[in-house]
Order: sequence, then structure tokens, then C-alpha cells
Amino acid sequence: MGKRRKTLPKNFSEWIEEGDISKLQAVFEQCEWNATGGYSKGTALSFYKIPDELVRWLVEQGADINAVDSYKRTPLHAQASSWIGNVRLLLELGSNMEAVDYQGETPLHAAAGSYKTKAVQVLVNNGANIHALNNSRQSPLALALARCRNMDIESLSQIADILLDAGTPVTQEMMESVKRIGETFEFHRENFNKDYLEATDAALSHLYERFEVAPVKNRQMHDGLSRIEVTAMDWQAQHKELWDLLVPSQGHAKTVQGEVIRITGRVSNEILGNGGGNWDSDYKRMLKALIIHLGSGKPLDSSLLIEAETLAESIKNGDGDDELARLCELAVCWVLSNPNPLQLEQPNYKR
Repeated sequence: MGKRRKTLPKNFSEWIEEGDISKLQAVFEQCEWNATGGYSKGTALSFYKIPDELVRWLVEQGADINAVDSYKRTPLHAQASSWIGNVRLLLELGSNMEAVDYQGETPLHAAAGSYKTKAVQVLVNNGANIHALNNSRQSPLALALARCRNMDIESLSQIADILLDAGTPVTQEMMESVKRIGETFEFHRENFNKDYLEATDAALSHLYERFEVAPVKNRQMHDGLSRIEVTAMDWQAQHKELWDLLVPSQGHAKTVQGEVIRITGRVSNEILGNGGGNWDSDYKRMLKALIIHLGSGKPLDSSLLIEAETLAESIKNGDGDDELARLCELAVCWVLSNPNPLQLEQPNYKR
């Protein structure tokens, strides 16, 4: 037999979907047992939906069950992140539960951080180190809390129970993550999928209890008709209060007041939080619209409106610092001078 290939066929994943074990085994007549494929260049043992029968056969033939891909992740990392990965089988065959990838993360980090409750339970039952820290000094539970999106809350609640009951200590960082999760959920509550709302609400309440975090108040959106009022005293707090009151979780605001707050917030977040990486013509159109809005209703004083125009011009290419804060402040000034809602016409931008 000639020298075997080090790479798997490009359509190997498709053949796995077909489920023909003989056809899959025949691949290794031409390929090494540890041949790699896919984006991360993992071995066959790392592939999504790989049949248990093929896993056992490959290991029996000599495939390295702890072979790493280009991110230093083992098959156990990959299968612990999959909805259908057979973690129990890989452990039975000798997978290293404490192997770490390029981020210093173990398979338990992978399972917790991708919200695979079953995999977390199996790993913990088999003695995985719940206290292992990644390169960011995060335990598996801390990582799961930090990454959590609204759609993950229900699974996270179950994973938190598993890891806390196994002895993971609650930290201040974790409590802050739970608070952030609650704030994010409440901001998007209005548009959250109603089919999952009740279960997600219950899971979030459970997280508050387990981590002893005060529940975040339900978000009360402005009705679009009544007078716009704030209770905060400084402009930074007023901008946040107006954001929570007037800015929807997606799309443009219903009122001009909400839109000037949304535009200044979005522009600031893009430049300061993302380095202007997604800056495009839409942001430039938003800045132009902002100046038009600040000159409508009861407009800013002429000197302030000229200042706003100068600031918008200075950041039109997606960079800035103090200019962003000042624009936010001027937006607040305009809203406070125009407390009666002005309906927003359809904008010429999509962001």
C-alpha cells in the first residue's frame, strides 16, 4: 500500500450524513487514521454526527482519541460542544477530560460555554475539574455566564445548578454577569419569542435566586404619546434613562426623541466598542439625520447646532472620542427641550 493521505476527503461530512459505515471505513484505506479535515483541521473523531460505531472502530485501529486540531481542541472538546456528541463514549475510550485548547479551555469549558447541559452533567459525573481556569481566569460556570445570550438562559439555569451543586463557588464576577443577563433580557423582552417567554422568565428568576442577585425590573417602554420625562440629574444618566425608555431592542425608534438617543448611542458603541469595524454609509446617513433632528421641533440654540454639525463632521469616518460624549449630551439637551413625542418618518438607513 502506498503512502496514505493526511487529509480527509472534502465531502467527508456529507458521507457521515449518509450514515454508510462501510463507505466511511473505506476512506481510511487511503487516509491515515488521524487524517484531518474541515475548517479547524480536526480528525474524523471531531466531526459532527460521527456514528458511535465509526468512533469505536477508529480508536480500535489506532486513531488518537486526544489528537488536537488547529485550535488545540480534542475530539472531546468538539463533541462536548455538540447537541448530539457522545461524550460518554469518548470518555469510555480514554479521552482526556483536562486537555486544554489554545484559550486554556477544557472540554467542560466547551460544554458549559455552548450550553450543552447533558455534556456538562456527564463530564461532572466523571470527575471533570469544575475549578479549571482558562486564559481569562474563568471557570466553566463563569465562562457560561459571561457568554450567555437570551436564548441560552434556560440551559444556563440548568448548567448553573449542576456546577454550583458540584461545588463551584459564587464570585462577584458571576453575580455581575447574572445582572447583565437580566438587563439584556429585559431590554429585549418586548421582542422575545413568546413561545419561550414563560420558561425563560422562570429560568432567569432561578438564576437570581441561586446567585442572590436582585431581579432586574421589567422594562417599561414609552407609549409614544405621553410627555417624555426623566428623573436622573446628570446627562450621562439621563441618556441611559432615555435609552431604556425610548429605544426598541431592534430597528429604529418610533419617535424622533428616541431616534436621536439611539443614533448617538449606536454611533458611540460602534466607534468606542468596536473600533469602527462595521462603519459604513449607513452610519454617515444616521449622523446627517441626527443633525436634521436636532434642528427640528424646538431646535438647539444656533451655536449648539453648529457645534453638533462640527462634531458629526469630525467623526463621519468612524473615529472619535470626546466628540461622541458631547453629541450624546446635545441629544439629551434636545430631547429635554422637546418632551412632547414627535413621530419619526421612515429613515433612509437600516442600522
